[in-house]
Amino acid sequence: MLRELRVRNFAVIESASVAFAPGLNVLTGETGAGKSMLIDAILLVRGARAQADVIRADADTATVEARFDASAAAAHVLDEAGIPADDDGILIRRELARSGRHRAFVNDSPVTVALLERLGDHLIEVHGQHEHHRLLEPARQLDLLDRYAETEAQREHVASLHAKHRAALDDVERTRAAERDRAQREDLLRFQVSELDAARLRDGEEEDLRAERQRLQHAERFVSGLAELASLLAEEEPSVVGRLGRARRVVGDLTRLDPAFSAPGDTLDAAIAQVDETLVALRGLRDRASIEPGRLEAIDDRLDALTRLKRKYGDTVAAMLAFREDAAAALDRLQRHEELLAAQERARGELWGELSAAAANLSDRRARAARALAAAAQKEIRTLGMERATFEVAVERAAPDGVTARGLDRVELRLAANPGEEARPLARVASGGELSRTMLALHAVLAADGVATMVFDEVDAGVGGRAAAVVADKLAAAAKGRQVLCVTHLAPIAARAQHHLRVEKAVRAGRTRVTAVALDGDERVAEVARMLAGEATGEARRHARELLGRAR
Repeated sequence: MLRELRVRNFAVIESASVAFAPGLNVLTGETGAGKSMLIDAILLVRGARAQADVIRADADTATVEARFDASAAAAHVLDEAGIPADDDGILIRRELARSGRHRAFVNDSPVTVALLERLGDHLIEVHGQHEHHRLLEPARQLDLLDRYAETEAQREHVASLHAKHRAALDDVERTRAAERDRAQREDLLRFQVSELDAARLRDGEEEDLRAERQRLQHAERFVSGLAELASLLAEEEPSVVGRLGRARRVVGDLTRLDPAFSAPGDTLDAAIAQVDETLVALRGLRDRASIEPGRLEAIDDRLDALTRLKRKYGDTVAAMLAFREDAAAALDRLQRHEELLAAQERARGELWGELSAAAANLSDRRARAARALAAAAQKEIRTLGMERATFEVAVERAAPDGVTARGLDRVELRLAANPGEEARPLARVASGGELSRTMLALHAVLAADGVATMVFDEVDAGVGGRAAAVVADKLAAAAKGRQVLCVTHLAPIAARAQHHLRVEKAVRAGRTRVTAVALDGDERVAEVARMLAGEATGEARRHARELLGRAR
């Protein structure tokens, strides 16, 4: 529900704060008083396009604020957008600037106009002469019929089947497209798989090869160094082994003379054993350091081959092996092309059968509901001052070549306001008042609990006499359990309101200003009397009190 509207520097409105209440709210006032400006302000917070020329002449900026009670659907939109909740409802603010840098906020968080439109769909509907509202959109008209026919679940089922069929058709098309270059693609995949298989890739191989290459690059230095060590230890005279042997023999001779020399003998034995171990280790290293003819060239060739493969198939062995698996799987699919295509065609055909049957059932239900809705709406429209109007709900094929996600149909609401006219699309033939009354009639038929607030502008255009009372009854019925805002010039409608606002325009200090005043008691009687007779005469006031009394 819209609780309050605050406007500043908007058109001729310098500053206005208007409180609204549950039930039927009416805005009355002289023609040109500025009632439509308040409706335009409401449209702005609902996401309408902002224009700098609506800024008051002596100001550089204009502001429109509206506070709504939060519905569950609106709260969900805010939650999806990451906008924090507010315990005091939803505050929407539009700021307009002459520079063209307009801004929008919800609960003080900056938002896009697109989000305002989404949010507005769950907060308020505006029906009137200046609003290209949702009723005129073919998609919305189909929604309205489905809502009346209670086919929303059936339509969701059709949409789900349509999405599955679309995906199955895409699979078939991809498989058929692959047929056109299948031979070439198969040759390429086979080559890639065989090239990677022939490479016999192994994790860690490149690191091992580079380490071995490092050793081979210094092999000559290793060999010469090992040869010199062996010569020093055992080969050239006098060698370390020879000298240690002579020293051991001398110590042995001395030990026979004096046992005290046995300890140095043990030490020499240990030294000889360590030198022998060293010689064995050096011979092993010498064997490893020997250069196999062509080995270095072979390592370089293998590293070059790995580099070429990495450029083609991936930066690592794991990536190249993954590429090989993908290529092998693709090759398998190509080799099973006919089998795969046949299976995909069968699946697509089965889905098409399900989709066609579901869409046909949905279309049948829509056709039956369209006749009932047209009859009920026409009856309501004729009670609203268009006594000889005819109303149709046309259900036609949306696409001659298939089913859409919304089924087989498109819906068009058609109206002939006068006898002898051909019923034409509502958007082409209806005036603002006729359009508002048609929407009011449809709401009366649907008796739905849609958005919490509805705005009717010019709903009473061309209405008078008994029809005015009927329009008032319909508005009052529509306002039960929700909020209806109505701009009216008819006293019977104003008398039925729970909340009456008079919009006044005055000139002060050479400037035009607009205010909205809540009326009650004698002030309201006077306003209803003015609407009845043009001025609040005694007789008009008496009649106004009767109207208000009957309404209460």
